[in-house]
Amino acid sequence: MLNLIGIGFIWASSQLQPGDSLENRPKVVEFDKSIIGSYQADDDYDYFKYTEEESAWTKLQNWLNLQWSKFLDWVFSGVSEGNFWNYLALTLKILLILGLGVLIFWLFNKYYVVRQKSPPADQSQINLSEEERLIQKKDLSTLIEDAESEGDYRLASRYLFLNILKYLKTHHFIDYQFQKTNADYKSEITQQDIKSEFTFASRFYEFVWYGDFKLEVSDFKSAKTRFENLIDKIQKTRVHG
Repeated sequence: MLNLIGIGFIWASSQLQPGDSLENRPKVVEFDKSIIGSYQADDDYDYFKYTEEESAWTKLQNWLNLQWSKFLDWVFSGVSEGNFWNYLALTLKILLILGLGVLIFWLFNKYYVVRQKSPPADQSQINLSEEERLIQKKDLSTLIEDAESEGDYRLASRYLFLNILKYLKTHHFIDYQFQKTNADYKSEITQQDIKSEFTFASRFYEFVWYGDFKLEVSDFKSAKTRFENLIDKIQKTRVHG
């Protein structure tokens, strides 16, 4: 053992070069400080990058993309296996999706049509150009008779109501303007008995025309009598008023 230690010491001593000393210090290397800035500006040497938080819109997009991927996986699951039952399931899924799409379209179309035919109470507005033209230029009595003879009591009721507006305008009970509503005309009538009858006439017209209700002959005859009596009252009130 001692022989080995001695041999190792002799070998190590032989490796020392002249001038070597344990007290020697390594030479300090000075870096060129002028190039430090260029390294700091290089993103490749930036090891402290921070990830910005995703916006709400980005999160929503990612969520939608995830749901869409899940949906496609559900629809086409098992198709790659080439099994008959998997293809049958795929066909049923497609039919289900198409059926739901048709149902949604039908419900939307029905809801939209109902909204078009059902304006709010006392806010039904005159059909601008057509009704203005009818009131000013057409012989409404002839139109009423023609519609009644054809059994179109809904259209006849429309002409009857327009005839009332025409007489109210002619005898200066209302200031007729096509953008006004029936509620506006009602507020302009000062005679209470005429205002009361006009309220009935406007409500009847709104239910029949905008509500698209089926009108029986007896109901039309009764309303026609009240409409004609209102026109007589308008004429007499202006003459004797």
